[in-house]
Amino acid sequence: MRTSAKLFAAFAMSLGTALIAQDNAGAPAPAADFGQPPKPAEPVAPKLDSGQRWIFAFANFANESRSQELVDLVKRGHKAGYNGILISDVKFDKLQLTDEAYKKRLQSFRQVCKDEGVKLAVHVGAYGYADMFLTHDRNLAEGMPVRNATFIVRDGKLVPFDETTKLVNGSFEELKDGLPVGWTLDEPGKSTTIDEAQKTDGKVGLCMKEAKAVVRASQKVKVEPWHYYIISARCKTQNWPPRGIRLQAVSSGPEGALNDQEMHAEKTADWKMLCSNFDSQGATEANIQFGNWDSRGGTGWWDECKIQPGGFINIIRRDDLPLTVTSEDGKTTYEEGKDFSKVEDPKFMNDPNPGYFTLLHEQPTVTIPAGSRLVEGQKVLASYHFASESGKAGQMNVCMAEPKVYPLLEEVVTWMKNNVQPDMYFMAYDEMRHAGWDDSCTKSGKTPGQLLADSVRTFTQIIKKVDPGKPISTWSDMFDPYHNASPTKKHYYMVKGDGPWARSWEGLSTDVIIFNWYNNKPNDMKFFADRGNQQILSGYYDADPKRIIAWLEMGKDLPGIIGVMYTTWVNDYSKLEEFSQAASSASKP
Repeated sequence: MRTSAKLFAAFAMSLGTALIAQDNAGAPAPAADFGQPPKPAEPVAPKLDSGQRWIFAFANFANESRSQELVDLVKRGHKAGYNGILISDVKFDKLQLTDEAYKKRLQSFRQVCKDEGVKLAVHVGAYGYADMFLTHDRNLAEGMPVRNATFIVRDGKLVPFDETTKLVNGSFEELKDGLPVGWTLDEPGKSTTIDEAQKTDGKVGLCMKEAKAVVRASQKVKVEPWHYYIISARCKTQNWPPRGIRLQAVSSGPEGALNDQEMHAEKTADWKMLCSNFDSQGATEANIQFGNWDSRGGTGWWDECKIQPGGFINIIRRDDLPLTVTSEDGKTTYEEGKDFSKVEDPKFMNDPNPGYFTLLHEQPTVTIPAGSRLVEGQKVLASYHFASESGKAGQMNVCMAEPKVYPLLEEVVTWMKNNVQPDMYFMAYDEMRHAGWDDSCTKSGKTPGQLLADSVRTFTQIIKKVDPGKPISTWSDMFDPYHNASPTKKHYYMVKGDGPWARSWEGLSTDVIIFNWYNNKPNDMKFFADRGNQQILSGYYDADPKRIIAWLEMGKDLPGIIGVMYTTWVNDYSKLEEFSQAASSASKP
C-alpha cells in the first residue's frame, strides 16, 4: 500500500481502481478451519483505547516543504478530532542512506506530534513494495529460476544465445490484405489497423483505437521451459488509459499467465520503449500479447516489437541461489573467477539510483580470462535466478524464505527507536504479488502463506524485543481469509500456487492491531474480531467520506472495532473534517 516517491503520482492515480479490481475482488467464503489464534508472545503488545481517529500520509522528510505540509496536517487533524497519524516514507526502508537534515526534520515532526497529542505510527519493513528496502541488500529479492539457458562465448565474452524464440514481423512491415502477417488482432481493420503516418521502424506502425474494452495484437512463439525472456516494443499514446497497457506472455498450458506487470506508460506520450519480462516456467509455447486491457477510447500505436533472452540482467546472487555454468552435455562445470569473470549486474536495483529497478538495460559484461577452459564460439548452459517486477510498475518483493532479512528489520526498528521513539510500529505487509518461486522458497517445503506466517511471527517478536511496550499493527489484506489470503483464490498475480496466502494468519498474534481496508465486508471484520485482534477501519479511499458510517454500523456489535483512519492515496485531505464528523455520527466507536 505504499510506493516509492518516483512512482507516487502514477500509483496515486491508479491505486484506488487497483484495490477495487484485483486485490479487492471478493473471494468466496473459505472452507478452511481457521484454528485457534496464536497467543501473543511475551511481552504482550498493548491495546489501544476506543475512539481512535487516524490519518494516513505519504511522507518525504528529505523535502522541507513536504515536511511542513505534514506538520500542518497534524495540527489541522488534531483540531478535527484526530489522535493518530500513520506515516509512510520510502526512506524508512533505506535509513542507511539518510542524512542529518533528514533526521532533524523527522525528529522535529515527531515533537509536533507529541505537542499536539497525536500518536505517531511508522510504516516499516516493506515486503511487497520492497524497492527501497532492497537497497540494504538487493539479493534478498524474490527470484525466478532459470534452468540451463544457453550462452555462447563471443568476442571474448559470455552472452545469451537464442536463435529460435523470435517474434515474426515485429515491425508490421509484411502485410496481407492490409494486415500484418503473423499477428492475431482484435477487431482487425477496425480497432487495429496499419498506420503509415505513425512508425519508428520501416514504413508502418500498428494503430489501436476506438475499442470498447480489450484491444490486442498477439503471436505464439516457441520457448524453452524455465527460461528467461524480455519483451519490448515502442509505444505512442494519445489519451489512452495507461493502466491497461500491457506486454504480456500467456501459456496455453497449466502455467497460464507468465507475467503480470503494469507498464511504465503515460496517457499521452510520444514514442517510448516499454518492456516486460517473464519466466517460461514449464511452458514450451507462449502467446505474446501487446495492447490495452482497459482501452475505453483513446489511441495507441506500436512498433519494433521484440522478444529476447534475459541473460544476466537483474541476476540475483546469494548463497542459496547459486549460479551454475556447465558444458552442453552437463559433464563439465565451469568455475566463476577462473573460466569466466564474476557475474553481477551493477544496474540491478540501481538504475539510475539505489532502489530503482528497470527490466531492460544492457547485459552485464562477463569476460573470458586468460587460462579459461572456455573457447570462442563454445556454448554453455547456465542456471541461476533473476529478479522481476509484479503488480505495479517497479513493485519488488523480498523473498519470504530468506532469513537474512530479519537482521535488517531489526536494524530499521532499532533506528526508529533511537531516533524517533514512535508510539506504534506498523509492519508493512501488503499486496505481496511475487512469492514462492525461487529455490529458497521451494527448499523450505512451505507455501507462501506458511512463509508469511513465519515472517509476521518473527517480525512481531523483533519489535517486542527492540522496543517493548509499543503497540504493533499491520494491514489486513494479506492475513484475511476473505481477501488476499483466501484459500479459494485461484490466482494472485505471480504468487505460486492456488490459495497461496492461505493460513498466513496462523503467525499473526492477537495483540497485533489490524488496519482493515476491505471496505464494508462483514466476514473479514468478524474474522479478526473473533481472533481478538483490535481493528481500525481504514476508510475514505478518495471516495464519499460518509461511507464510513455504514461500515461502522456493520461492525457495531463486534468487539475490538476501536476507530477509523482517513486513508487517501492522492494526498487529498479536503474531506478530513467531514470524514471525522461522519465517523462520530455512527453508533460505534
